[in-house]
Amino acid sequence: MKSHALASVPALALLMAGAPLAHAQDNMVSITNNDARAAAAYWTPERFKAAKPMPMPHAAPNATVREEPAGAPAGKVEASDGRAPAENLRASPQRLFKPDMAPGRSNGEVMTPGAVGTFGAHYTSTRVFPMFTGTASPFSADRAYPYITVGKLFFSINNEPYVCSASVIQHRIVATAGHCVHSGTSQGFHSNWVFVPAFRDGTAPLLVWNWRAAIVTGTWATGGGTVPNAADYAMIEFGDQNVNGRTFALGDVTGWLGWQTLSLSANHTSKLGYPCNLDSCQKMQDVTSGAFRNTAPNNVEYGSDALGGSSGGPWVQNFQILQTGGGTGSNTGSNRVVGVTSYIYVPSDPKVQGASIPDGRWVSIFSTLCSRVPGNCL
Repeated sequence: MKSHALASVPALALLMAGAPLAHAQDNMVSITNNDARAAAAYWTPERFKAAKPMPMPHAAPNATVREEPAGAPAGKVEASDGRAPAENLRASPQRLFKPDMAPGRSNGEVMTPGAVGTFGAHYTSTRVFPMFTGTASPFSADRAYPYITVGKLFFSINNEPYVCSASVIQHRIVATAGHCVHSGTSQGFHSNWVFVPAFRDGTAPLLVWNWRAAIVTGTWATGGGTVPNAADYAMIEFGDQNVNGRTFALGDVTGWLGWQTLSLSANHTSKLGYPCNLDSCQKMQDVTSGAFRNTAPNNVEYGSDALGGSSGGPWVQNFQILQTGGGTGSNTGSNRVVGVTSYIYVPSDPKVQGASIPDGRWVSIFSTLCSRVPGNCL
């Protein structure tokens, strides 16, 4: 049983959060989970395995796209720092399903080699490494912070299972794309969200986490599902779990990434997630590239070969374990999400992805979820 309503954030709260007053009327749309068992009951091994990549919103390459100058962002830059996990969860990895043998590219999304597309936006695309398949070795990168903050977001639409990517950005809060939470039309919210951090080859090494509440921007919810959209992002609160007599919050075992607003333009990011054209979305991927162009109404595009399944994955500036002598420059905030994957072009020849620039709307939904339940944010 779920309930949802338009939630208007008072202008005072927006100003206290440092958000521009111009976004005070961007009414957020929220939903809460009144049946904690429903999502857990929905996700059988068969449904986990059958989950399809969420169709990523797309534009035609020959469509008229209004480019914007990459000037200084308007408004005040807001930021929140990440943190490594406080706990080492001693639980056996949970087998969700057994993937098919020898996974390859799927869904007809065949990509040709070459780290640049027809738009001329360069990128580097790699499976997260080192990765020792079949073992929980502590030397596997996808089993260590900050990679373990990233995972698969499973959900359903009309009782059909789907998957996106997402990342932990506070103690109980996960960020993803708006279209992974809400249709952007009168069809409203999707259902049955569960989050699997550090997913690999059908396995949940850090358990499966059940949702409690979700918020999407009014800009996405009323935007008709079209892209580019000025605020195609959302956040979900996840409940705690009892493991061996101890209660854990999600961020206790994954840590979390920081975030930073108004910083997607003129930047360089690591785009993490589970695109289903690469390793059949069974392993975490990392696409690195610099900003290619700004587009209207509030978006930036980067070079990338990732397709469906990568929706909602974080675009992280300065993704790193800080080395001795590092951390110099004009924008040194480490491991901060500055966007999430929103859209691609179809056909995919341009090899670019776009994201909305987090601004006051991001701060508003984050602040609202932080204040919803004590301990959501530390």
